[in-house]
Amino acid sequence: MTAAQQRKTFDIFARVKRGDQLAHIGTVEAENEELAKVYASFTYDEEDWAEMVVVDRSGLVWVRKPKWLFA
Repeated sequence: MTAAQQRKTFDIFARVKRGDQLAHIGTVEAENEELAKVYASFTYDEEDWAEMVVVDRSGLVWVRKPKWLFA
């Protein structure tokens, strides 16, 4: 299996100030969580984020998922 086949999608959430709500700011693809953190910090460095979270997309649990999305 090549590295590209082992890559996972990670969703990136961040907040500018403490107390602000986390906002989805984008995604990165990486082989593991450590690389995802590095990619996210360099890709989304336009703000001085108070917090940034990397979430493996396969770990998201949908409450409501539109039928037309990711069909």
